[in-house]
Amino acid sequence: MTHAFLQDKIKGNIYEKLEDTPTKPFLKRYQHYLLAALSALLLFLSFPNANLFPVAWVALVPLFIALTRATGWKSAFWIGYVTGLLFLGGLLLAIVFLYPYANIFATLFGYLLLVGYTALYFAVFAVLMRCVPVRSGVLFPLAIACIWTALEWVRSWLMTGFPWGSIGYSQWNNLIGIQASSLVGVHGISFIIVLFNAGIATVLMNRQQWRREIRAIIVPLILTILCFGYGVLQLKDTEPLERAADATTSADAETLNVALIPGNIPQLQKWDSDQFPRILQRYINLTHKAANENPDLIVWPETAIRSEALTGQWPTYYGRFSRMLRDIALPILIGTANDGEEIDTAIGKYSKSAEKKAWKDVEIYNRVLSIAPDGKIHGAYAKMHLVPFGEYVPLANLLPDFIPNFIQFKPFSHGKTVNLLPVFNVKDKTKLSGNGLGPPYQEATFRVKNGTDPKKIEIGASICFESVFPNEFRRPVQKGASVMGIFTNDAWFTGTAFPELHLSMAPFRAIENRIAVFRCANGGFTCVVDRFGRITTPMVTPDTAQEILVTPVRLLSATKHEKTPYTRYGDWFPILCAIVCVGGFGTLIVLHRRANS
Repeated sequence: MTHAFLQDKIKGNIYEKLEDTPTKPFLKRYQHYLLAALSALLLFLSFPNANLFPVAWVALVPLFIALTRATGWKSAFWIGYVTGLLFLGGLLLAIVFLYPYANIFATLFGYLLLVGYTALYFAVFAVLMRCVPVRSGVLFPLAIACIWTALEWVRSWLMTGFPWGSIGYSQWNNLIGIQASSLVGVHGISFIIVLFNAGIATVLMNRQQWRREIRAIIVPLILTILCFGYGVLQLKDTEPLERAADATTSADAETLNVALIPGNIPQLQKWDSDQFPRILQRYINLTHKAANENPDLIVWPETAIRSEALTGQWPTYYGRFSRMLRDIALPILIGTANDGEEIDTAIGKYSKSAEKKAWKDVEIYNRVLSIAPDGKIHGAYAKMHLVPFGEYVPLANLLPDFIPNFIQFKPFSHGKTVNLLPVFNVKDKTKLSGNGLGPPYQEATFRVKNGTDPKKIEIGASICFESVFPNEFRRPVQKGASVMGIFTNDAWFTGTAFPELHLSMAPFRAIENRIAVFRCANGGFTCVVDRFGRITTPMVTPDTAQEILVTPVRLLSATKHEKTPYTRYGDWFPILCAIVCVGGFGTLIVLHRRANS
């Protein structure tokens, strides 16, 4: 083993010297980096906006070939780093275009820092891949897939986590290929894709002995066929998409008729206090329009309304909002930002004591409230996973005061618990009566006509950035949510690929938990995704003539629904890959030390 290692080292030194010779043709001198750039381009094309998802199944082959020809671990590191830098640099370019809302130097610095950091995972992968013998048959692609999946999982939670660009998400339009997410999550789909790439690369790199190395593609092919076969079986008995859009076609299906009101307010207008009266009136007008279609629930997106209009601090706008509640007589889920860890029992309960707190001591939460037509607040959920440097400053207590203030004005506080949002599904409802100008209203007027109480439905909420974390998204489903809602404001990135990149994660969340998901997105894609990851409705965007979406959403039955393996056990598969990697590399280190001694 030591002799072989020395031979490789000598060959590596020779190749490094040859690469430095000026007479060597340009393509041969830089072929490793050209192959790395090709992989980066193919990966980029497999994601939105290009959405060429079949390309992902061969995108990594050039990178793997380049890495097997690398002359040492340093060469491998830079080949991997260049791949990550080019791929993620293109994918995350939208961050630079945040400069209308922040200092251009801050956005550019944040972009370069984020791309440089996330590209390190590609570099670490490249170095670890060098330790796996190419001629190890089927073990080579299996080991490569485990390493990639483990690192992708680590990237999803380390330093608050950033899973954008996980290769599994490239398949969001490949419905057959992603049904296995209910078993292994999105990281399991990444495993299959990388395994298939590695199998092809193994055969190509050993094409002189292809008869012997053909076994390296057998296992990847079998697992890929099983993955697609499972998808076919799952989709075999589903209703056609045109019928699935009408969830009421099934006699035994429990549904909730949801009205999604994205508003699609440009971000610069949302920040302008002078624009608030117009924004509020737009939401009120669209809500009245939606109410004419007899929904069971109204939904507004993330931070749709200023909290002062709910608390009564601004009496005029509070009066408009409460009058709208009385007129439509419908429960509403609404995104807002307000202070205080505790929530009052009803809107209009603005506490004068809050004004006495020092500005720096006021904690602001990004929340979704469940408000009944009588103005009672039946539930509230505060966003738990905030955006670093966008909604809070990591390690702010350790930084000089001017740095947090330079990055943002007032940070949000993290929510503490996963709370479901109860709403009451009132079929054949009567309008609220009375001459009062606002809540509270009489609960007795909000009953179904047959005299029974309205049915309580528990809704899980995921606010914007939270929906990209599958292990967090499943928690409300574990607690008994009948349907999941994504409340987001994607107007920051209007005109870029980011809103569609964000959308591409929703089908995975639906499949992982086999639950319907509605998205209400200001400045993004508003739609409904069924439990098989199919978008069953037209999509409302800032560019469409359609401004609201009223559609039935199928609910989970508490008695019939069985939680998926992913809902029960979360990221068990990438954790298993990580354990295999630690065990494998630990064994190699021990064997290497014994050989040297």
